Amino acid sequence: MSHTEDFNQQFSASSPPRQIPYAHLHVLLDISLDALLLLDKAGKIVMANKHTEKLFGYAEEELYGASFEFLFPSHLHEASLYEREQYFAIPQNYPKSEGLELYGQKKDGNEFPVEIDLHQLMLDDKLHALCVIHDMTDHKAAEQEQAAQALHLNLLTNLVNLAADAILIRDPVSRILFWNHGAEQLYGWSEQEVLGRITHSLLETRFPQSQAATDEALEQKGAWEGELTHTSRDGRTVVVESRQALIRDDQGKPQAILEVNRDITERRGQEQHSQGEKPGSNPLFLRILDSLSCGVFLVTGADARLLFANRSAHQVWGTQWPFLQPLIEFLRTHDITILNAQGQPYAPDEMATFRAFKKGEHVHGLQSIVSRHDGKRLPILIYAEPFELPANMGLPASERAVLLMYQDITAIKEAEYLKDEFVEIVAHELQNPLNTLASYADLLQRDIKAENIPALTPHQQKAIAAITESTSSLSSLTEDLLDVTRLQAGRLVLNLQSVNIVPLIQQVIARLQATTSRHQIEFQASSETMLAHVDPARLEQIMHNIIDNAIKYSPEGGPILMAFKEEPEQQRILGKVQDQGIGIPKQQHGRIFGRFMRADNARARQIPGIGLGLYLCHELIELMGGSISFDSEEGQGSTFYVTFPVGE
Repeated sequence: MSHTEDFNQQFSASSPPRQIPYAHLHVLLDISLDALLLLDKAGKIVMANKHTEKLFGYAEEELYGASFEFLFPSHLHEASLYEREQYFAIPQNYPKSEGLELYGQKKDGNEFPVEIDLHQLMLDDKLHALCVIHDMTDHKAAEQEQAAQALHLNLLTNLVNLAADAILIRDPVSRILFWNHGAEQLYGWSEQEVLGRITHSLLETRFPQSQAATDEALEQKGAWEGELTHTSRDGRTVVVESRQALIRDDQGKPQAILEVNRDITERRGQEQHSQGEKPGSNPLFLRILDSLSCGVFLVTGADARLLFANRSAHQVWGTQWPFLQPLIEFLRTHDITILNAQGQPYAPDEMATFRAFKKGEHVHGLQSIVSRHDGKRLPILIYAEPFELPANMGLPASERAVLLMYQDITAIKEAEYLKDEFVEIVAHELQNPLNTLASYADLLQRDIKAENIPALTPHQQKAIAAITESTSSLSSLTEDLLDVTRLQAGRLVLNLQSVNIVPLIQQVIARLQATTSRHQIEFQASSETMLAHVDPARLEQIMHNIIDNAIKYSPEGGPILMAFKEEPEQQRILGKVQDQGIGIPKQQHGRIFGRFMRADNARARQIPGIGLGLYLCHELIELMGGSISFDSEEGQGSTFYVTFPVGE
């Protein structure tokens, strides 16, 4: 804090007139870096600090006894005199320059912008005004420079938006800072939807070598050129000719990356068509696959026999997968197990490969773990794309093929671990001040009732309610963040027991129904008693998240149907929560249970949330031995299905 700020705090607007010893006052005035004047009731200067002399160019003897107005241009004298008379008629601490353009005038006649604050002061039992004069010359110059820069930037932005190419600017960690009209046309997202998002995640960027190689070229050479493959909002594959430049500050520190992408999708398609290329028979195509750092496999038949594997495939397994050997036989032979994100082995039907074979499911980014015979556990993302083999491959036409990609995400997991540690520390540190705020707000309300203190004004009641609501919201957020870190570290402990879930769900419905008048929550249960083997507190958290989502993502209101029934043959309880809200875009169905994942239409409508609710629901339900799935169509609403194991 500066000397001036400290001095001004002593004469704040809430302070009564102060009695200051005359002998000490001059020393106090000289501490300030602003010009300070002491005025009597007649508006005469009775004391001035050294900075006043320096600022205005007058000697000490020239200031004493002079009228306050002589420090200002003549056209301001009349207004200043009126303000001063009004001030002494009703003394108060206030900024004299509020809403005004004021200028001081130096001895040499030069004018300069100022701001003025007046404070009450008792000296020798007489009311005086302490006048603080701030020189605003540098501030005004900075404002003018900023206005000129803003105009220049606006002109550049308009010029860039005229370009047909996609032009974007991202920060050193690839968060989007700027997105021109060409990018909107090419990829389908508006600038408002993409700002702050990671480009490579949003566009699902496929690099010619790897992202690390591209980043290294930018770091060493300051520029990179090459072809990238992106995925647009509607799921189209877009091939671009990309030119990127790294922008550094004066100290050489990376500040941003300018990226210009030209659409060459049609040109590449025509070239491939004219050349009659067949993937798998082209040596160049095979070299490209072998250069990839992730494992790529082509399998066929109901038992997933291997047709092709690139060179990186053995790095996933730690051994070679023989040609035409079925997947399950290969895993058993080499003591390899594929685990889910919680470390539990997949049943064959749950594996991405067989989901693609049997259901024709497109699996994108399934988090899994490869547990190898050498004891190493490799975290991976699995992608599985089913398709029909061409007739000229010599295989039965009825056999479906699946293209698999296993991406090693060890480095990502290490970064996530550090991030989770940081999130846990921050969440813990937030809890204490939030609890203190909530406690004091509650204490204040109870003291008012208990001690017959006059009732709060509506404004005060609204302020306390806002404090209570905000602290409750932040407390819930910090608890969600802590749950995420506990899940990632495997430290979340469940209190599993046999519970009648009907009254528990009814309590959650009652609490949430009280928060909305535009939604009607209907609950149907096949029995008044349904025993499930669950953690009751976590079940309440799960149902709260799902119903709250149904309300939040149905901004127009409407009915919300909840129905639960027992399925004795499958030893489970099945429930559904159906809304008529905005739905989930089809291309994001596979990622909606991810951490911090939110649908694009929710972002576009600025519906609040950070994307942890469904992730926590998915992880908690699976830990309890249940499952969660959904059906959704954008604009038509969503239906979430949950199952829980029956209790005894």
